[in-house]
Amino acid sequence: MNKKIILLLVLVLFITGCSQGFQSNRKGTGTPDGVRMNFLELQPRNELREGESFDIGLKLENKADCNVAGEVCVRDLLTGSISGVEDSCESFTLKKVDDYGYVDSTEVFFTDNVYGSVSGDLKSTIVAEATYSCFIQLTPQLCVKPRREDETICKSRETLTSSTLGLKSAPITVTQIDKLLVPQSNGVKLETSLHLRKMSEGNLEGPLNLNLNYEGYGSLQCRDLDKLEWKKGETEKIIKCEISLNVDDIEDNPLVISLDYYYVNSKTKQITILKEEGGLL
Repeated sequence: MNKKIILLLVLVLFITGCSQGFQSNRKGTGTPDGVRMNFLELQPRNELREGESFDIGLKLENKADCNVAGEVCVRDLLTGSISGVEDSCESFTLKKVDDYGYVDSTEVFFTDNVYGSVSGDLKSTIVAEATYSCFIQLTPQLCVKPRREDETICKSRETLTSSTLGLKSAPITVTQIDKLLVPQSNGVKLETSLHLRKMSEGNLEGPLNLNLNYEGYGSLQCRDLDKLEWKKGETEKIIKCEISLNVDDIEDNPLVISLDYYYVNSKTKQITILKEEGGLL
């Protein structure tokens, strides 16, 4: 009987140890990242013969903390009369990076492309463009108070960064929040400055739907969202939002931040089409 009890205890300890070993310790980095796209090796080759049929193959990986859905399209930069790539698109979906750091990926193929007739050796640039959706939500807690006197429990001015934000990676994500409490005659105004950063590749496609909701009080009003455009080389924007609150005491509530948008990035590859002259090369 004692041997059976000892064996059972050993088995329980083993199972517990294994389950703890598989627990995830992954935390979001907050680094701007999204769908990474690359041409598959030799699809197409760097040099093709006139009249040679070829495939375009792409690998897409999702490095973001959001599920993505969209389409990838291919074309070349030549005029229609000599173009060898038919403008076409394929849809795709990729899951977000999971708790263990697994990155979802897929391969997409565009077949039966051909440069049928060229007047001489020709260079062509193939463009692959991926457009996809992303939605992320962050829920940091912000304290508010009716008076400025007590700075011990709740500060009137503070900055939330990686340690308090619960960061998430996305093509465009929140990396910092600056909070300011401004006294008013009938309460206090909560002002926030959101630091948005985008990945170096690609850009926002269409509007950025941003919503901030202070739990129990409603949505914050944000300024100039319709003018949110990233010029070439820009990677950061600051958005200011505010809400007036009628509070009687210190409160520490979640600020629910939702970002919903489409993002687009592209990849190019240059190839050479060799003119056939009197047979195979």
